[in-house]
Amino acid sequence: MKKIFVLLLLAAIICIYPISNAIALARSGNETSAADTKSGTAVLESIADYDVKKAETNVRTAKEKREDPTGNAKKVAAVLKSLQQGKTTYRKVLSDVYIVGDSLMKGLESYDILNSNHLIAQVSASLYHLKEHVPDIIKINPPVLIIHYGINMISTESSQLKTFISMYTGIIKQLKKALPETRIVISGLFPVNAQVATAKRFTMISAYNKSLKAMCKELQVEFLDSSSVLKAHPECYGGDGIHLSKAFYEKYWLRYIIQKLEIV
Repeated sequence: MKKIFVLLLLAAIICIYPISNAIALARSGNETSAADTKSGTAVLESIADYDVKKAETNVRTAKEKREDPTGNAKKVAAVLKSLQQGKTTYRKVLSDVYIVGDSLMKGLESYDILNSNHLIAQVSASLYHLKEHVPDIIKINPPVLIIHYGINMISTESSQLKTFISMYTGIIKQLKKALPETRIVISGLFPVNAQVATAKRFTMISAYNKSLKAMCKELQVEFLDSSSVLKAHPECYGGDGIHLSKAFYEKYWLRYIIQKLEIV
């Protein structure tokens, strides 16, 4: 009986060992496979992370080159220095720029700062003046067009502001369609001197500029805010607190335009 028990035990051991060994080997293989997989995944993640960082760098570099493709900042600085030293003139630097607007733009002609054939400006002009001269502007086909209107149309009525923006929008759309290569820049309303700024209608200047900025964003044209220049140089205002001295245009505003718009 004891012999039979021993024989059965040995038979059981012989059968179980290969099975347990196989299971052990399988487990070992799975552990190795899992380790290898984890290691491989880490390598792939490392490569992916590198590629993403490299791609982000390339995109950022491309964006910087697109924004300043030929080192405009250095060119602008050189041009401003040449202007200050009297080695060049605004007529030469702004030879591609045409300006249309009201009496505040007329000053550029009155002070003989820019060529009169680069200016379409009139005292007390409104957007109706711009509308009238659309065919002339299209005929000129200017590389850069700066437009300044609004002080003669400003009103405390919100309905008048909406009418102003609606009319302006229609004219700009017309110009964009006819002049797809022209760089269109809308100049915001100039702030007035503090002495007259409290007049009811002038308190709306910031509201008009806010609406103009939104219009420019919608139409994908540039908005030029010159308020900081005027606030920094209140001595440039004339007696009426609205119109400006020759020094404003020559020393500050045109230099600001060149720097801000990177016109070189």
